[in-house]
Amino acid sequence: MRRPAPSTGRTVRLGQGLVLAGVSGFWLLASVGAARAPSYRLGADYLSALAAIGAGEPGWGLAMFVCGALALAGGAVVLRGSVPVAAALLAAAAGSVALAGAVRVACPLGAAGCNAGPSVLEPTTSGQVHALSVVAYQVFFSAALLTLAWAGRREGRVLPVVVGVGGAVVTAFLALDPLPLDPGWSQRLWVAVGHGVLVTVALCRPCVPTSAAGEQP
Repeated sequence: MRRPAPSTGRTVRLGQGLVLAGVSGFWLLASVGAARAPSYRLGADYLSALAAIGAGEPGWGLAMFVCGALALAGGAVVLRGSVPVAAALLAAAAGSVALAGAVRVACPLGAAGCNAGPSVLEPTTSGQVHALSVVAYQVFFSAALLTLAWAGRREGRVLPVVVGVGGAVVTAFLALDPLPLDPGWSQRLWVAVGHGVLVTVALCRPCVPTSAAGEQP
């Protein structure tokens, strides 16, 4: 079976830039959107509510989802040369995040406290698709990390296994909301850890199989 060509250094740098831009943009837009939503509380309220139907300025939240998808797409670019299955799974995760942003939850009383306080999350078909898209993201993301770990194991490298398995397990664990935290903080911790793992995969050369790290100029 023909081995895929390794990613060039230029391609990897492009992917790394997309990851950093996407992650930075995500948190910047989440912060601005939260600051501009009256009575929105970081600890109590969910990120998805910032883009909800009924939110005062949903554009911030929608752009936040776009940046989240962009970051994952950047990770796919970094890995596409030598771990194409992991790259495809990250691309699928990016699509899931984009879909989650497109099919918005309904918060008729606004983003503040939606499903975590006085506001009410209205059950809709789009809300159900949104929830399934979030689950799909985690499944694809964990699968991509486990695929990366398997590729590293085949090369006899420890760090890809540690980062891949550790990232897959920890993010899946946090997705279950197991910690005694307010819902907003719990969700933000889950997203932040996922972003940390993604940035590590993109920037840490020893953490990915050799041919994915961009040896070619």
